[in-house]
Amino acid sequence: MPKKLVVIEQLRDYERWKKRHGYGKRSIVVESAISSFKRTFGGHITSVRWENIVNELPMKASVS
Repeated sequence: MPKKLVVIEQLRDYERWKKRHGYGKRSIVVESAISSFKRTFGGHITSVRWENIVNELPMKASVS
């Protein structure tokens, strides 16, 4: 859907648009998971190289 049409739909009835598209629902689940992960491991990673970062995060997740 072109952006202009989306904006028009939002301006007409924002609450209906939110419900129709499920806006905001996924973020609650994702934010909860990220928050839980950060409480357990902190908000940082120790690896510097991308390959090591890709390996570090799943290892941390498998421990929790």
